[in-house]
Amino acid sequence: MNKIFIAAASIVTETDLPSARLGQRFGRLDLQSQLALLAVASLQIDFAKFPPDRLGICLVASAGSLTTDLNFWNGRSGVGGPSPTLFAYTLPSAAVGEIAIHFGLTGPDLCFVGDGTELITEAVDLIRSDKVDGCLCICGEVISTEVAKIISGPSAATACALFLTRAALSPDSRELREFDRDIKPLCALLCAAKSAS
Repeated sequence: MNKIFIAAASIVTETDLPSARLGQRFGRLDLQSQLALLAVASLQIDFAKFPPDRLGICLVASAGSLTTDLNFWNGRSGVGGPSPTLFAYTLPSAAVGEIAIHFGLTGPDLCFVGDGTELITEAVDLIRSDKVDGCLCICGEVISTEVAKIISGPSAATACALFLTRAALSPDSRELREFDRDIKPLCALLCAAKSAS
């Protein structure tokens, strides 16, 4: 009863976006939302097999929405001022909403800013407390070159995702282990193993 399973894992980068086919709205989303949505779609899970209110979403945005915030701020000096379309994405949780809308999910959701080490623990708590039957875990790292200079860090444009469930969905499902706490290395490990097989 306490076992949790990893049904699927994915990693996407900005180079994967041109081939993405995720509807008409996709091109209007900010980069963070595009990558997060593509990472979830890349899991290739049929979410229709679950009641929509029984699937949760836990997302961490490593730099919050700083890249989008800066793009919005820089638009103030352009013709027409800052973009009202871009304004909707100046919250780190915007990607959560886009995922929920695209896949029709109505369960609980959480958004964090940071390194992602708390993400899996929170998703497991949602499942074990019987609030959900499965939970999407997404880690987005979107840091433009301009933001990287401001925060003295590297630029990035990636997202990774896991789908955790209370029951194994396929023979490829893997039991979540006690030390599986950091989403980025876990996704890298699982995606490398999948590519090798």
